[in-house]
Amino acid sequence: MQFNERIKNYWEGEAEGYNEGIERELKDFHRKAWRELVLEYAPTKEKLDILDIGTGPGFFPTILADEDHKVTGIDLTENMIHFAKKNLQAEGKEAELLSMDCHHLTFEDCSFDLIICRNLTWTLDDPSRAYEEWMRVLRPGGRLLVFDACWYLHLFDEEKKKAYQIREQEIKQKYGRKFHEHKDQKEGDEISKKLFMSDKLRPQWDLDKMLAMGFSKVFADSTINQRTCDEMEMELNSLTPAFLVGGEK
Repeated sequence: MQFNERIKNYWEGEAEGYNEGIERELKDFHRKAWRELVLEYAPTKEKLDILDIGTGPGFFPTILADEDHKVTGIDLTENMIHFAKKNLQAEGKEAELLSMDCHHLTFEDCSFDLIICRNLTWTLDDPSRAYEEWMRVLRPGGRLLVFDACWYLHLFDEEKKKAYQIREQEIKQKYGRKFHEHKDQKEGDEISKKLFMSDKLRPQWDLDKMLAMGFSKVFADSTINQRTCDEMEMELNSLTPAFLVGGEK
């Protein structure tokens, strides 16, 4: 089995649990916080053509449809697309939702004003190839916004590993849960050890990649947790703070 297929199979099995978290976000402050954050960095245009890569259960298509933008959401896993369709239908919203490998997009060159993704790039088998594809379908003046974190540096650094273990025990005592909760924790851990991004220092890696590709402008923001997380999430992510890294074509 190719590694990308293994990654796909893993997330097919995690889709239902992941959707439960997205359903909660759609009903609370996360909805407004994330919509405002994305549009703050988006190109100035009344109606944007947006591509949400790794849409999962359709969080971004749902919240950005509130602003009447045209959103296309893609995901490698059919189960994620299934839940995305359900979430959009429940709110009477519309978006094009497709099962597609983000390393090999089927869209024409220069198709989108804005490309976004959240908690996706760390899962990719070949992020360099993916970034090149994303730039290809981005229009001149368009922007790429990537939201992610350095989730697994503790697997490659003993000091970070010790700090991670101590902090996770504190989280267990306070909230009765681990940092990350997955249906197949063992498979998730095994995959994470082999992923390209797991040992990379980010967002510096992404900034270097975007500059090398020819983006006219690159930028990063390491304070987004303060705008998009509640108290418990701030504690859960204290060792792995989220970042935004972006580029303008």
